[in-house]
Amino acid sequence: MAPKGSFENQYEDFSCDDSVNNVLNKSRNGISEKFQTQLETFKKTKLRVLFTKMESDIFYDGSVYTGSAGLALYYLMSPEKKEDPSENLLNALSYLNLDQLKGRRISFLCGDAGPLAIAAVISHKLGPKCPSTLADTKILIQKLMSLISLMNDSPDELLYGKVGYLYALLFVTKYIDEKNIIPASHIEKVINSILKSGKQFSITMKSESPLLWQWHDKIYFGAAHGMSGILYSLLQARSYIHFNELRNYIKPSIDWLLKHRYPSGNFPSSLGSASGDRLVQWCHGAPGFVPLCIAAYQTFKEEQYLKYALDCGDVIWERGLCAKGYSICHGVSGNAYAFLQLYQATKNPLHLYRACCFMEWCALERPGTELHRPDRPASLFEGVIGRLYLAEEMARPMEAKFPAMCL
Repeated sequence: MAPKGSFENQYEDFSCDDSVNNVLNKSRNGISEKFQTQLETFKKTKLRVLFTKMESDIFYDGSVYTGSAGLALYYLMSPEKKEDPSENLLNALSYLNLDQLKGRRISFLCGDAGPLAIAAVISHKLGPKCPSTLADTKILIQKLMSLISLMNDSPDELLYGKVGYLYALLFVTKYIDEKNIIPASHIEKVINSILKSGKQFSITMKSESPLLWQWHDKIYFGAAHGMSGILYSLLQARSYIHFNELRNYIKPSIDWLLKHRYPSGNFPSSLGSASGDRLVQWCHGAPGFVPLCIAAYQTFKEEQYLKYALDCGDVIWERGLCAKGYSICHGVSGNAYAFLQLYQATKNPLHLYRACCFMEWCALERPGTELHRPDRPASLFEGVIGRLYLAEEMARPMEAKFPAMCL
């Protein structure tokens, strides 16, 4: 019997028996042609529905999380088409509306930083083919950098805060390969602000963790609003961080956080949470800890972190078919990404197989497997675009990246 909040996982686990593993190719390092064909059919069907029955909902707002910029990111990150390499970029551009940016939020997912960062990368990639309606790359980057004026009034977390801004800066530096496209001093200023508030709040709370952050008066642990997302993002930016900060502040904070694991292997949503061992989804629970533990393993070279990540994977396999539905934020698609991250770290086909099973669950849409219809059914993080994003990435599992978080 599956715990409340998820369906019982009736998939057979990984085996070398081809009758079980027909979703993987013979080399066990990619998906099978049969499964790829199924996913292509799924994508065509969902795109047709998206652009007919759901088109108005795409433009709910201009954000990456719930709005049209999520579709822009999907097209930007999709493989180039051989017949016209610029087609996806121009499609992406058509879902950005930079004139409606309000200058109120700093983050990639829910603020101005996401659309501006995406636009800057599109402008750079299009080069001379860039429409005159889109500003020059450097102008867009200047607008992105100017958002730092919002930093002191922003929270620290990923969805709305400084960590979401840090991701936008790192995103631009990754996809625009020009030296000092964003000065290191600018990125370091954001990192130092995140670390400073973490240190100050830890002292205020007399915490054993040298870094501690809060959001809406709670010390959240999950990836979306909490410490696992913040610490993971700092590890992604570790080339900008002094080793002493990594060793004396970030590592012991990770160790403190991991001590709060439930006996089941899952994690609370927040410090002292009264909701119990209930949520297994990217925003709250074990799935959001997988990238943190893998990054800690890669940074500090200690096997214990990889063991934590693998244990999280087992929790997700057992309890990760969320009753809430198929979304990236709090559903099965987001949980599938944890398996892809484990596959990338270990090359063990078990994890790729598990990701395929969760992808299939999202594609088949069996009756009764989405008990909570998403508020924004056309969006990247709550709706169908998230499933399309995952389906696109299943064809290249070693390159898959959780959108707006992993680089």
